[in-house]
Amino acid sequence: MNTVNTRALTKDIRHMFNKMSVGFDEYWMPTTDNIGYPPYNLIEESKNVYRIEMAVAGFAKDSIEIFEEDAKLTIIGNAKEDNEIGDVLHKGLAQRKFTREFTLAPNIEVTEAKLENGVLILRFLKQAHKNRKVIDIA
Repeated sequence: MNTVNTRALTKDIRHMFNKMSVGFDEYWMPTTDNIGYPPYNLIEESKNVYRIEMAVAGFAKDSIEIFEEDAKLTIIGNAKEDNEIGDVLHKGLAQRKFTREFTLAPNIEVTEAKLENGVLILRFLKQAHKNRKVIDIA
């Protein structure tokens, strides 16, 4: 007899529902060609709270720009050149320029952005009905 993992099934159904919702289908899909850098994680913290963790080791706060425009969240990283003394024997941190864009659904609000231990953390809130207008029937 096959047993069904109800927790996994519920998560799959919720994910499928979110993908079918109008305006949510391209929600977390990157829209740039630079898909591999910097790497990121997408985490569902709770029912309507999401978090992106992006690996930006070596970048300072002032070298990262984050803005929202035309339903797109854009993250730009411009690493500043260090005037190091001596030759670099090994450079393992890729501090190259990057641009990441994410399409945001109309009911998504960016609530927090912080840089912690080389990880850029962005939090989002999925609101039930943003800009909802009820139309009375005459």
